Amino acid sequence: REVPQYARLLKRFVEGEPNSLLITEFNGENEADLQARLARLDDHLARHDLGQGAIVKLVDPAAQKDVWTVRKVGLGLLMSIKGDHKPIPFIEDAAVPTEHLAEYVTRIEKFCNDLGTRVAYYAHASAGCIHIRPLINTKVATDVAKLPKITQFSAELLGEYGGSMSSEHGDGRARSWVNKFFYGEDLYGLYKDVKGIMDPANILNPGNVVDGPPMTEDLRYGASYTVIPLKEHLDFSRDLGFARAVEMCNGAGICRKRTAGTMCPSFQATREEEHATRGRANALRAALSGRFPAQEFTSKRMYEVMDLCVSCKACKAECPSSVDMAKIKTEFLAHYYEANGTPLRAKMFGNISLLSRLGSGPLSGLSNWAVNNGIIKTVLDKSFGISAERSLPNFAAQPFTSWYKKRGQAPAGRKGNVVLFNDTFNTYNYPQVAIAATELLEAAGYGVILAGHKCCGRPMLSKGLVKEARAMARDTVQKLAPFAAQGTPIIGLEPSCLLTIRDEYRDLLPNDDKLAQVAEHSLMLEEFLAQQQASGNLDLEFVDDSREVLLHGHCHQ
Repeated sequence: REVPQYARLLKRFVEGEPNSLLITEFNGENEADLQARLARLDDHLARHDLGQGAIVKLVDPAAQKDVWTVRKVGLGLLMSIKGDHKPIPFIEDAAVPTEHLAEYVTRIEKFCNDLGTRVAYYAHASAGCIHIRPLINTKVATDVAKLPKITQFSAELLGEYGGSMSSEHGDGRARSWVNKFFYGEDLYGLYKDVKGIMDPANILNPGNVVDGPPMTEDLRYGASYTVIPLKEHLDFSRDLGFARAVEMCNGAGICRKRTAGTMCPSFQATREEEHATRGRANALRAALSGRFPAQEFTSKRMYEVMDLCVSCKACKAECPSSVDMAKIKTEFLAHYYEANGTPLRAKMFGNISLLSRLGSGPLSGLSNWAVNNGIIKTVLDKSFGISAERSLPNFAAQPFTSWYKKRGQAPAGRKGNVVLFNDTFNTYNYPQVAIAATELLEAAGYGVILAGHKCCGRPMLSKGLVKEARAMARDTVQKLAPFAAQGTPIIGLEPSCLLTIRDEYRDLLPNDDKLAQVAEHSLMLEEFLAQQQASGNLDLEFVDDSREVLLHGHCHQ
């Protein structure tokens, strides 16, 4: 429920706060046949007194798709547990005849609990294979020592119940060492003979199936695993530190998808691993843990790996482990600038609000000539990497704030006031949008007031200018807090700006006691209008229009 993409899906088929879910699927010739099978399930549950929990029946294919979408990423969701204890796969592929499954699971759970280890479960009970994953901290030697103990006990139970260690996947390095015990000397000897005949030089997957090394060796995170100390610029306390935020990536590779959703745009464009969320996380982890030399963390090569991340935050919403590469990139850039200096390009884009304010109004004519002049566009291309083929936004002769001030006293709202959180672009480049929003809110009965803030700090965050972004965040909260304290809604038009208050400000101002109230009262215009309509408080006269509207949602939404 902490991963936005899947939290939305869970709401559609999960009731309450259950400790577990059992998905039961029926096949039939038609819907009547399926309904009859569902009725028999009801009878079965009632006869065995198993109907205490919520039973949700889904016959619509779209609703069923939601269930299987969540099931497909079950492993990633399990791995999203924060902290060093992770559900490790080493006995997860064991299967027993279904009549012994309950007893096998019960005995494994008791054995793990006796070792002080919790257990997570998912997957297909109907095949006798529940993927059991004990939560192990492989950074601690005492927990690493539990791995062979649990594996040995599982193998003994499987022998007792006539089960299999590797029912669905392969033996791999995690289980190869126990094959001699599980299959016996004779069969294991035949395995070795076949290996010797087919691979006498032992160059094909050495250590797999036969002659496997102890499972406590060559761990991704072992007892000797350490990370270099860093002074964090953002607050990573919810992630238990910057390094652990990077380690949230478990390598599932959902970020390498090519269709559906947003994650990861740079991978979709390049098809290069280093430009996927996983590639960036692996590179950072290698530098932080010493697998790369420490200086590689702030190297030019690491900058290249991070550079194409557009900070869309799709990974935070769509990655089952909710890896927030946008936040990680901001932290990385802050360290990179400390080591290498802050580029002028980063300063320019980070201070786009100041530049837009200076370029609009009386100087808009000169500014607009400049951004459309071929020679200047070539200079911008060569100096700042802004393509000469890119059309740049024009600056308004009358910014929104000037329009608002010029019209005089704002009309009083019969339903009270709202604060319009005017952003840089709708103030200095597209004031007609902010003007239209003002007129819409006033038509709905609300008085529109401005808080007089500077910039939300989003551009600075995206460019790694954390100190400057924090100053802007502090100013914004200070300006908005009195309105939030009165219960006045704060309405935004630009998602990246408004949602920065609700998301990143926690990382910039973790100890600000006014922030939570400000964030609670901060809404996008459409959110606010939808709330008012749902409560029957929106009495606008809408015009019927049969035209279709193509809505391009913002990635931060």
